[in-house]
Amino acid sequence: EYDQKFKEMGFVDVQTLDSTIQVDLKYSSTDNFMGINMYGDLHKAYLRPEIANMVVKAQKYLKEANSEYSLVIYDAARPLSAQRMMYNKVKGTKFSKYVAKPAKGGGYHNYGCAVDVTIMHNGTPLDMGAGFDEFSTLSHINNEKSNLKKGKLSQEAYDNRQLLRKIMRKAGFHTYRCEWWHFQHYSKQYMRSHLKSIDF
Repeated sequence: EYDQKFKEMGFVDVQTLDSTIQVDLKYSSTDNFMGINMYGDLHKAYLRPEIANMVVKAQKYLKEANSEYSLVIYDAARPLSAQRMMYNKVKGTKFSKYVAKPAKGGGYHNYGCAVDVTIMHNGTPLDMGAGFDEFSTLSHINNEKSNLKKGKLSQEAYDNRQLLRKIMRKAGFHTYRCEWWHFQHYSKQYMRSHLKSIDF
């Protein structure tokens, strides 16, 4: 059902543009911070066409840096129904700042303008010093040099994050300071005034 609805909105399955990009949707399993499968049997990463093409560019840049590396997508376009579930789970906790409020239209994922990614090598994710959806300051990107000096972040993890950001920024993405895995496009103002949220 999700597949059909995304297609009706004009969204693109990223792997139809580049089959070398890997997809492991964490919210289509219980391997996420809520321990709940929110997406059912959805296993394709859908994005707005222009955003999907940016991911393809990022994969190209990554392959140029190391042909054995590949991007893996952990999350892409997200329906507001799933956003409501996520927000209700963290509402009133110290983690609420990490989840966009669905009542305000949600966040970048709810418009198909954000992607959560990391780098894989031979089927194993590179060390990034903190796991996907790890709600801690170790996931932040504005304190990495400090964490490196303190020994909280290894040189390997630091370098891997730098590579990921380099190729994603080169492709046109912007970062989010609290999550090393999250990349988005457009300003929030433009997105909410010109684009349609995924309200199903």
